[in-house]
Amino acid sequence: MDSLLPTDINSDTIVSPLVGSCHCGAISYQVSPPPNIDPANPDIAEKYRSSLVSPAKQKHPTRGSRQNKNKWRACHCHCEACRRTTGSLMVDWVTIPTTDIIISRNGPTGRYRASGIASREFCQKCGTTLFLDYHEEPETFEVNVASFTTPNLFDFVEFTDHIWLDDAASLVLDEEGKGGGLAGIMNDGLPRTKKNRDSDPW
Repeated sequence: MDSLLPTDINSDTIVSPLVGSCHCGAISYQVSPPPNIDPANPDIAEKYRSSLVSPAKQKHPTRGSRQNKNKWRACHCHCEACRRTTGSLMVDWVTIPTTDIIISRNGPTGRYRASGIASREFCQKCGTTLFLDYHEEPETFEVNVASFTTPNLFDFVEFTDHIWLDDAASLVLDEEGKGGGLAGIMNDGLPRTKKNRDSDPW
């Protein structure tokens, strides 16, 4: 089966503070720390402008061991495909440039085209969903936050939004259109959109 990602080499070739794997360990990866560049600089590559969160845009930039450093951008996704393919009420994804990850595949992986815009890669042995590939964004892809095993992960990752709320409206609102279900965990002040990050607010 074709690999979802081009970086299919031995993970021992780099040293990185960010590591993760599927549940059984057959598929593992290492991610570089966020580079020390200005995400707002128009001269840097788009893959970094879309995947980095500067200290100025972080909620708590002075917490943790990496104070006032860039973090990788993450979101809470509420789309139907994420929920149904993982059996979760929502899935958290972090955006990583494809050049900043090395993956070691020591077991069979599956690729599933879950929609017209994205495909998913998972371990065929234990079923863990690992990666989400947006077809129109070939320089970045999404890594399932729950698959990271690095301690103090959130020294490197910043959540910026809730997306695809239209797909989960019945889980957020009760019969009277008031807050119910997921509404309680969405009181974090992050922006919410109907569909992807570029869509209308929810």
